[in-house]
Amino acid sequence: MGSRGWRRLASGESGRMSGPEQEVAVGHMAGGDTDSIGLSTVVDVLDQRDLFDLLDNDDVLRLSRLGGVEGFSGLSNVRKSTGVRQRRILRQDVTPLDLAVRLCERLQDSSECDLRDFHAVLLCHSHTDHRACRALARGVEATFALGQGQVMAFNFGCTGFLKLLQEAVLEITAAPPGARVAVLSVETPEFWHDASDRLFCGLVSAGAVAAIVESDGQIPLHRVIADDFVIPASRRPNPHPLFRTDNGEVFSFRGQRCQRTVMRMNPEPVFINAIELMLENLRCALESINVREGERVIAIPHQPSGKLLRALIAAGQKEFPHVDFLNNLPECGNMISAAVPTVLSRLDGVLASNGYAPLQQGDHLVMLAAGICMTDIADKMSAGYAHLQWSPALSTVSSRKLVARSA
Repeated sequence: MGSRGWRRLASGESGRMSGPEQEVAVGHMAGGDTDSIGLSTVVDVLDQRDLFDLLDNDDVLRLSRLGGVEGFSGLSNVRKSTGVRQRRILRQDVTPLDLAVRLCERLQDSSECDLRDFHAVLLCHSHTDHRACRALARGVEATFALGQGQVMAFNFGCTGFLKLLQEAVLEITAAPPGARVAVLSVETPEFWHDASDRLFCGLVSAGAVAAIVESDGQIPLHRVIADDFVIPASRRPNPHPLFRTDNGEVFSFRGQRCQRTVMRMNPEPVFINAIELMLENLRCALESINVREGERVIAIPHQPSGKLLRALIAAGQKEFPHVDFLNNLPECGNMISAAVPTVLSRLDGVLASNGYAPLQQGDHLVMLAAGICMTDIADKMSAGYAHLQWSPALSTVSSRKLVARSA
C-alpha cells in the first residue's frame, strides 16, 4: 500500500472494501484488457446552435445571487472559481429527446451506419430521477423504430463514458463477428441542479457525444477500467454525505422558481478524493503502457471545475512531467459523462488550444474520470480510466475524418 493509503485491487476483487488498511482501491477494477476492440467514430453536437442557449459569467453571477443568497462576489470570482467562459442549456422548446435524436442523426451521417444496424445502443443520461434515463431510451427507440430494449439506459454520472465503454466491450465480446455498439452520453444537468447553488451554477453544461465501438476499431482501445469505491472516514475531512439530494423549491437556469429534486455536494471530500482517484488511475494506466521513443502520453481528465482541474494538472505535471494534460473546460463546462468524450471528439482543436502539437502515430490517450457514484451518492465515488492509442495507419482516412468532430 502506498503512502496515500490506497490499495490496488487484485483481479476479480470488488470495489467495496472494509477495514482500516483498505481504503480506496484503484487498479484492476471492473473491465480490463480489450484486445482488438477500438473506437471508429466520435461525434458531438455542440455546434448545433438551435439546440442551446449560452450562459456567460454575467449570467452565472446573477443566478448565484437568486433568492437572496450571497453568491459569487464578482465576475473575477466566477472566472477563478469555475474556469468556465460559457455553458450550454437547452433552448426552452428543446427537450433531452431532441438532443439525443440530433446526436443519433449525426452519428448515422458520420458513420454511414443506420442506428437499427447496431448490435446494441448504450445510453448514459444522468439525473436525480433514475427513471429519466429509461424514459429517454424509450424515446430514442420510438423515434428510430428500434426494438424495445435495444437502447440500454444507464444513470452513471461523471464516469459514465468509461462505464459505457466497459459495457460495450462486453457486448462486442459476446456478439457475432462484425457487430458494432453505439455509446451515447446525453447530459442535461440543468434539470437536476439548482441554479442558485454556486457549487454548480457556473459549472454544469449540457452536452451530447456518441461513439462507435467495434472489433478492429480505428482507434485501438487497449484497456478500460472503472468501478465504484467506498470513501472511508479517514479520507473525509467531515462526516457529512459526499452528495445528497434536496427536494423542494429551487431556481431553474432561466432564473425561475420551480419544484425540483436537485443534487447537493459536500465539496471538500469530493475535491480531495476526485483528484487522488484520477491521479491513482493515471499511475495504474502508466504502469501498463509501453511508451516507445517519440510517442506521447496525453491525459484527458474529467472536466469538473477550474479549481479542481488546476490542482489535478499541477499535481500530475509534477509527478508525471512527460504527460500532457488537456483542459477543455473554458468553452464547454462540466458536461458530466459527456465531458471526457467531447475532448476526444474535438481533439485536434483542444490540443492546439492547450499549446500541444497535433496527434502523431503511436500517441497514447488516457481518459480519466472520477466523480459521483449515482447508486450510492452519500458514501461512494466512481472512478476509472481508458487507454487508447492513436494509429492512423489502420485507416485510409485522415485524423480529421477519423475522429469526426462537430463541424
